[in-house]
Amino acid sequence: MIKYSTKQEFLNRSESNSIRRKIFLSSVAIIFSINFCVSQDLPRSASFGAQVRDLNDSSMTALKLSSKDGTLIQRVLPGSAAASAKFMENDVLVTFNKEKIQNTAQFLRMLKEKNGGDKINITYYRQSQLNTVTVVLAAKPMETSNSYDIIYSSVVSGSNHLRTIITKPKGNAVYPAVLIIGGVGCYSIDNSNLPEIASFRMWVDSLTANGYVTMRVEKTGMGDSRGIPCSECDFKTEAHGFLDGLKQLKSLPYVNTEKIFLAGFSIGGVIAPLLAQEEAVKGIIVYGTVGRNWLEYELENASRQQVLEKRPADSIDIYMRGEYIRLYQLFVEKKQPEQILAEHPETAGHLFRYPMRTEYFQQVADINIRELWMKTTVKVLALHGASDFVSSGIEHKQLAETVNAYHPGNATYIEVPNADHWSLNAASEWDSYLGQETKVNPAPIVTSLQWLKSNT
Repeated sequence: MIKYSTKQEFLNRSESNSIRRKIFLSSVAIIFSINFCVSQDLPRSASFGAQVRDLNDSSMTALKLSSKDGTLIQRVLPGSAAASAKFMENDVLVTFNKEKIQNTAQFLRMLKEKNGGDKINITYYRQSQLNTVTVVLAAKPMETSNSYDIIYSSVVSGSNHLRTIITKPKGNAVYPAVLIIGGVGCYSIDNSNLPEIASFRMWVDSLTANGYVTMRVEKTGMGDSRGIPCSECDFKTEAHGFLDGLKQLKSLPYVNTEKIFLAGFSIGGVIAPLLAQEEAVKGIIVYGTVGRNWLEYELENASRQQVLEKRPADSIDIYMRGEYIRLYQLFVEKKQPEQILAEHPETAGHLFRYPMRTEYFQQVADINIRELWMKTTVKVLALHGASDFVSSGIEHKQLAETVNAYHPGNATYIEVPNADHWSLNAASEWDSYLGQETKVNPAPIVTSLQWLKSNT
């Protein structure tokens, strides 16, 4: 079974016509010990300004090339660095500063190491003729708004230097604030058009329009952030980045430190209460998250999604027997998937790629998530989209019940109709699985704003 780090990854694999699993949502008990430091000097990432893709057999033949090495330009964006260098559609880039370009992924990794204003030399084929040009890379465009201020800052977290993006209402007042914590996987939250990030922009626009400062923290290795590659980051390191972002948010002169909220989506819904154990906040909003210990969640969700696929009972029973073995080996005995497969070949149908390194989720499994919510003393809003096939309403209901059992009246559970895991419109879990929806459902943010105003 395959886990999906982003909705796009899920859609790319959906032709298997099987609900593979769910996005991972949880976190680990963390000892926060790294010093907090704010920095303004993180350079802006470079932008080449062209859509590129790998060569295939047909394009290699059509362009009269001897191999599929390199990356093919599909479209040059007007006003971009690529346009200034006079690149054209069907140009094939083959070297980057004299280093061979093997494929598109490698080209993008090379580009990632550069900043706006850097010069690079590119060798390319055009109509079978080899050419070389010097390109002055542009800086990636920043987000803009006529309605509020957008501040690009950064924070040092351990060995990583992370981009932070802050929005604030225009004016000189002191405002309540919300730290937005996204889900698992490697993606940029800066000017992104990914479907699951579209809802973040709605949250940012709506919150700032209603008088709240917002902050987003770019993960290590993504966007402008520098440090270890995102895919190699473990959970503790990722969560620590958000903690240092929270400390930066508290340091801003226009933020009311007595009225800071955390909004956690997917795995961010567990990172949020972890941060609240370390830094005082006013309240927590979670959406599409997990409310029980990770091993329990995995088992329940696997069974639920098998039923959603309408698999026969005997097939579900056989599958779940394999899941018991895999999950115990993975999260209790801390084995790698390949080792589990070698020792238990009957679990071959359960082998999948996690969106992050295996240790990330093994750290997640070490958390006592129920105890985490037992210790949460602030107000909590647990939101679940009724069309979310990735996470169930049971998680959110139990989460709220746990909080209220130890701190009566502090938690509210609300099921949001026609909203899926990414806050997109979907009439049902099955419709969300089919992946045909693209429009953001405003109900989660509208509901959250009502709750925020009643608790600010």
